Amino acid sequence: MMQSYIALLRGINVGTNGRIRMDALRKLLEDAGFSRVSTYIQSGNVLLDSALSEQDAAETIERAMKDGASITTIAVLRSVAEFAAIIEQCPFSAEEIAQAQAANQEGESFHVYLLPKEPSADALKKLADLPAQDDTYVLSGRTVYLLLRQSIRTSKLALKLQRAFPDATARNWKTMVQLNELAHRQNGDAS
Repeated sequence: MMQSYIALLRGINVGTNGRIRMDALRKLLEDAGFSRVSTYIQSGNVLLDSALSEQDAAETIERAMKDGASITTIAVLRSVAEFAAIIEQCPFSAEEIAQAQAANQEGESFHVYLLPKEPSADALKKLADLPAQDDTYVLSGRTVYLLLRQSIRTSKLALKLQRAFPDATARNWKTMVQLNELAHRQNGDAS
C-alpha cells in the first residue's frame, strides 16, 4: 500500500557539506523508486510516496544519496498523519512562543528535533540531566519540541540535545507548519 511521507534529510545544503540542487535530489529519489517527489526550500525537506515501510524508505533514501550524490545523510521520515500530529500536539502556547521570540533577536525560537527512532534509555538519561536555563524542551515519542530564548547556535540546551540525539534532524516551526500544509495540499486534503 502506498504511503505518503515527509522525509527530512540531515545536513543537506548546510555549510559546504551535502550540497545538492533540489531538481537533482528529486530526480535521484524518483530513480530510487519514489513517486510524487517534491521538495521544500533547499535544506532536504522532501514529500514523497512509497510502498516501502518507513525504515526501508529511509534506508533507500540514504543509499540513493550516497550512491547517486556521494552524500552521507540520515533520512528521518514521518507519515503525513504523524507529521500532522506533531503540529497538532504542540506543547507550547502561542503566547509562550511569542515571548521566546521577543527575547531572541538572532533567529527562530521554536524548533523541532525529529528522531529516526525512539530514544534509548541512555539518551533519555542524558536528556534528564540537561539544564534548561531559559530554554525549554518537551519530549514526545520520537519528537523533541525546543523553545529557545536565544539563538540555536548559542543555546547550551540545543547543543546538548544534538549530543544526546546525534541522528536527529531539526527544523524550525515555520518550516514544520509549511511542510504539513504542503503535504495536505499534495494529498488533496482540506486541512
